[in-house]
Amino acid sequence: MSERELESKINEGLKITHRQIVEQHRRDNQPLVFSENGQVKFVDPFTVAI
Repeated sequence: MSERELESKINEGLKITHRQIVEQHRRDNQPLVFSENGQVKFVDPFTVAI
C-alpha cells in the first residue's frame, strides 16, 4: 500500500467517523464538545455540516 493510498483510506475513515458522531449527537440532542486553544467549546450538532 502506497503512502497516497494509506492517506486516502485514513481520510475516508475520518469522514465516516465524523458523520457517525454528528448523527449520534443529533439523535441524542446533545451538543458536540471539543477543546479549542485550551477552552472547552459546545456546538449545536444541527449547525454542523455532514
